[in-house]
Amino acid sequence: MKTLFSILLLIILLLYFSPFYSLYKIGSSIENQDKKTLNYYMDWPSLQDSLRKDVKSFLRKREKLREESLDNPIEGIFEDVKKFGGLLFGEKAIDIAIKKVVTPEGIFKLYRLNNNKNNNKSNNENKADSNPTTGENVLEYEGYALTDFNFISLTNIEANVEASEIDIYFKMKFIFPRWILYTVRSDKLTNEIAKKVEDKIDLLKNLNRKINPLKKKNE
Repeated sequence: MKTLFSILLLIILLLYFSPFYSLYKIGSSIENQDKKTLNYYMDWPSLQDSLRKDVKSFLRKREKLREESLDNPIEGIFEDVKKFGGLLFGEKAIDIAIKKVVTPEGIFKLYRLNNNKNNNKSNNENKADSNPTTGENVLEYEGYALTDFNFISLTNIEANVEASEIDIYFKMKFIFPRWILYTVRSDKLTNEIAKKVEDKIDLLKNLNRKINPLKKKNE
């Protein structure tokens, strides 16, 4: 009976702590630009699908705000042209942007950009950023705080991570012998993808470049 209880206790402990190990491996693989290890812990197709929905919702809200801020009929005409471009190329542009950003190379690039930005700050600012939250955290590691952690089922978890300029909600599923990341929601990541999408579908910008090739060279 004692042996059985010990085995059950060990399984429970391993089940509880193993997601933290997977998170550590994901973080270290991004920091070390280790594509092979990152791929081992990521479900890229599912991640791309989850972010695609968030980007579409984000762009719809931004479009609505932009329409409400129009001041005259001429701006309305321009907005109709841009919307037409979105209808024609929006889905394609979203797919292209998702596949560029939500990949090992895209994640590595975002990490380098964010890391360089933080390195340019003063020491005092960096110290302030290293404590992103003041409440009780489940776990803290190098400026990242795991603020919420919940088992949806024995093989499925959800959690929130906060840092100086990042707030990420994610889900992981257990596929022996590791936990795999399959859903992510991040305002920073969504905004980055949305910028790429809007740049692709901005017909006015593309038309202007064709009409004025000198401007294209100067940009």
